[in-house]
Amino acid sequence: MPRPGARLQEAWLGYTLHELGQIARRATVYCRWGDRFPLPERFEIAWAGVIDYLAGCDSAPDSFEVYKAGMRAIGRASDRELREHGAARGDGGLVAMPRFGIYWLPKTGPAADTRVVERVALWQIWEVLRPLHQMALLALAAHGDYAAAAQAAGYPYTSFTSLVSDARAEFLALWHEGEAPSRIWAADRHGEGDIEDRVRRVLAARRRAGPAIQRHHDHAAGGTAELPAAGGEGR
Repeated sequence: MPRPGARLQEAWLGYTLHELGQIARRATVYCRWGDRFPLPERFEIAWAGVIDYLAGCDSAPDSFEVYKAGMRAIGRASDRELREHGAARGDGGLVAMPRFGIYWLPKTGPAADTRVVERVALWQIWEVLRPLHQMALLALAAHGDYAAAAQAAGYPYTSFTSLVSDARAEFLALWHEGEAPSRIWAADRHGEGDIEDRVRRVLAARRRAGPAIQRHHDHAAGGTAELPAAGGEGR
């Protein structure tokens, strides 16, 4: 290797430092993978690659091999930089690395214990619901249709829908444990679709709006906001 303080005219394996610098400059200019680095940094990378390559040679290599060593150094540094930012080179250009986002991006899903807490809370609330409300909700869950559930329970249709609405209001009051209950979380289209699917969509809507509801409760507790109108609510 060149000794410290070596002059440009002193040779190493047949190359002067000036000649090695010229080779590193050509690699800096012509390497098509190095556009992620400014020219001074790209030159430093190429120079390090050239010196590292010569250090492993026992005799003077061809100048083109030295040039390729500088190019490879820039390519490796560029690939490393891309990986650190979740990208890689593909046939059509840069592509996103599939696992990068999974590992680094913030998780937007509910907490891992959300479903457990909901199931435990459901049955704790169920035990204190009025028996009449339990009957109405069970009938609706079993039949998935207001008309069929009302007939099975022996109630007129309008009376049964009112009973279900009261049961839901009682459930929400117990769910919030003395706080101002939230509005009904869906426009209930009687008899349309699968009931389990509707429940899943309602719970998903609750989770998405959780932070907004918390902010609303914080404002309401301080007396700085009024409850919003519950327009568009269904039974």
